[in-house]
Amino acid sequence: MTKQKYRKILTAFLFFSIITGCIYYIHFIKINIPDNIYIAPYENEEIDFNIPFLGTFTVEDEHKDSIAAASVNLMNSVSIDTSGNTSYKMDIRLFGFIKLKEVNVVVKEPESVYVGGIPIGIHLETKGILIVDTGNIKTEAEEKESPSKGILTSGDYILEINNIKITDKAQMADIIQNSDDDIVNILINRNGEEVNVKISPVKDVENLRKIGVWVRDDCQGLGTLTYVDDNNRFGALGHAICEENTGCNVSIKNGYLYTARIWSIIKGQKGKPGEVVGSINYGEKNSLGIIEKNTSKGIYGTVNQSIFAYLDNNKVYTSYKQNIKTGPAYIRSFVNGEIKDYKIIINNVSFNEKEKNKGIIFEIIDENLIETTNGIIQGMSGSPILQDGRIIGAVTHVFVNDPAKGYGIFIENMLDEN
Repeated sequence: MTKQKYRKILTAFLFFSIITGCIYYIHFIKINIPDNIYIAPYENEEIDFNIPFLGTFTVEDEHKDSIAAASVNLMNSVSIDTSGNTSYKMDIRLFGFIKLKEVNVVVKEPESVYVGGIPIGIHLETKGILIVDTGNIKTEAEEKESPSKGILTSGDYILEINNIKITDKAQMADIIQNSDDDIVNILINRNGEEVNVKISPVKDVENLRKIGVWVRDDCQGLGTLTYVDDNNRFGALGHAICEENTGCNVSIKNGYLYTARIWSIIKGQKGKPGEVVGSINYGEKNSLGIIEKNTSKGIYGTVNQSIFAYLDNNKVYTSYKQNIKTGPAYIRSFVNGEIKDYKIIINNVSFNEKEKNKGIIFEIIDENLIETTNGIIQGMSGSPILQDGRIIGAVTHVFVNDPAKGYGIFIENMLDEN
């Protein structure tokens, strides 16, 4: 290879590397710019974006007419005056003319909520019958057949069989068993889309017709209540309830909130999360509310009046994400027979839009909590995070290799979802 050819290849490689690096850097910056920024009215607030781009503010008046404002350098702190109770739109531009993103700057009074921290029992009924997995059926001829393989998959929901709406596992098995046809017509929900499939059931060694699937029609668990607002709307967990085998968000038909009893604590270890061990107190007298939504940002619904017997009567104001500081804070949780505030240190605050329930990175420093749980354990998801007398978010995840460290979701993200 000649030196000239070598130089051309090296130059092309360097050029490609620089372009790739620039694209990645711009993408990284873009996802770390929030879609929405909330600011309290009648305040002059400084926001530190610390990114090498220009921002152009646009003011909307009451008639929705736009008035362009001056450009600002986002490497420096941006001062926003909300004395006029006006909302803004901000265009983020590379080199001042290539538009990357539009940010809504919304002037809004912070809400006040009742802070949770209490353990809750969660019971969900799925919207359809959830397919956990497909499997083999041992037939009368001592052969193995998989009638659903390649047709149904983990995470599908069976909605109807032969035009009959399916409500539970027993009904599903009965319809398949008593069908006169060699083929059953099944309506499923797959990734939000309804799909019709056909399956030929086979008879097992007990002469029962089956389609070879593992299914479930409900799920239960324990978690922690985050907040209740003035409209008796609640938020909890800060992340979705997922089916443990498939990892898919559970699509719910009905959901119920109950009181819970904590029996014991299994401490977390490196590589092995701990958990709260307890039981759900079923029955009308133990009902706390109705679960209406299971989302990536938590579960939401409406509580009844009985829940207020377990909550502090003093409401607390929420804090917007740009006002969260690294340093001391608290989580409120029930792990040792009582609701307590435990000391943490917030190490980082991220505006990454791809990780909406991991914006707060923190570490447990409370010796009592470390002694009891060794850090964050399953069942503590939803525990409110408080700083400077305000609720700023909720615990969502634990670091697998360090149970003392965890993630939290911004409280404004939970309120937006509700």
